[in-house]
Amino acid sequence: MDLPSLRTMAAALALGVALPLTLAACTPAGAAAHPTIGDRTSTAAGDRTSTAAAPRNSSSAPPATGSGPTPVRVVVIGDSLSTGFGTSAKQAWPSLLKSVHLPGKRPVRVTNAAENGSGYLAVGDDGDTFTMEVQASVTADADVVVFFGSDNDAGTDPAELREAATSAFAEAAALAPNAKLLAVGPLSGSEEPDTVLTDVRDSDASAAQDQGVKFVDPIADQWLSGREDALLGPDGEHPSAKGQKFLRDKIKGILTSVLPT
Repeated sequence: MDLPSLRTMAAALALGVALPLTLAACTPAGAAAHPTIGDRTSTAAGDRTSTAAAPRNSSSAPPATGSGPTPVRVVVIGDSLSTGFGTSAKQAWPSLLKSVHLPGKRPVRVTNAAENGSGYLAVGDDGDTFTMEVQASVTADADVVVFFGSDNDAGTDPAELREAATSAFAEAAALAPNAKLLAVGPLSGSEEPDTVLTDVRDSDASAAQDQGVKFVDPIADQWLSGREDALLGPDGEHPSAKGQKFLRDKIKGILTSVLPT
């Protein structure tokens, strides 16, 4: 390009900001702004698909706005009672829990790490125990970690079971030091106490007491007493669709009791 004439330069100086504005308008557009990093990928309860950036089986409500209540982040550690086995993943109580609101109208975000066949000692279908589920899914932002079960630990050595439960609780406390820990014992549809299940219950309860974990006993509290036909499916062990809603309401009530109002 030829150098501008003195007359052209003088005219530009007389206009003051005209020349800089013209130059700025001709500047090529810069790179696009970085995209906002969103919440973890949502997956249905019991779905083993995950990404490297997300705890497995993460199911989240839409991000809270600045003016809305802060969501309660709940992680579920469990077995087939929490995966929707016998019904479906969408009907499982952890999935149903996402539709409720807790004190202060706080919505619930659920990460469901439950695995069929697992327990504190029992190895699940994908090779995990409760402690391994904790390691894969519990993060520092969890508000509540719910352990549910497991009758899969039936017949194991009581001392070993107590030690395994203690380790699972300790691991969760280390990963989420500000979270409330809640342990729900095994579910029983039997009218008379089943000593095999009560042995599991007693080991779990003892470990919970040692670790300062709130323990809920469905056997002693007779959750299923007189309602087995309606709340359990054909196998007499896993919740029916009505039973899943029953468990959702039970867990909601327990969460309400442990969270600040």
